[in-house]
Amino acid sequence: MIPSILTFLISTVFSLLISVFLLRAWMYWVRIHPFTPYARLINNITDWAVTPLRAILPTGNKVDTASLLMAFLCAVVELLLMMSISGYGFAEGILLRLPVVALLMAVKWALSLATWVCIFQAILSWLNPMQPIMPVLNTLLAPLLDPIRRHMPRTGMIDFSPLVLILILQVLQIAVSSVMPF
Repeated sequence: MIPSILTFLISTVFSLLISVFLLRAWMYWVRIHPFTPYARLINNITDWAVTPLRAILPTGNKVDTASLLMAFLCAVVELLLMMSISGYGFAEGILLRLPVVALLMAVKWALSLATWVCIFQAILSWLNPMQPIMPVLNTLLAPLLDPIRRHMPRTGMIDFSPLVLILILQVLQIAVSSVMPF
């Protein structure tokens, strides 16, 4: 019972941490203004870890390497904790694959994050498209939805591009999950 509870708690905490670090990197990539309330919230949550890394790692033109590295490191720590709880131990073969599995885990979380942001944006656009968060969601999803919109026929008032994006993201999640060893 205790290992199940610990596994659940560790998985939840690290999933949230990885998601927040990935969201910060995504907001940096699409150039969300850092003084919007939502960007400030994400920055305040993640500054404790990202700011010290920024002193060491250069931040690229569109890539927030510190946030991406923190997401990766959180995935590594989560895997190490899960392996120690489940009794896998730290055999040589497992430790060699650890960086690859952690990277796949971070990619899976990035795909999941994009899926949830897309679902949230679609539902919010139906319920109240004038919400203050809608410009942020639209900016986050524009690089993903615009190529789909260019190739889809115009259907009038209903935009099917979020549905197509969700399907693509789900297929990619299945592909990443099939490569992961557990």
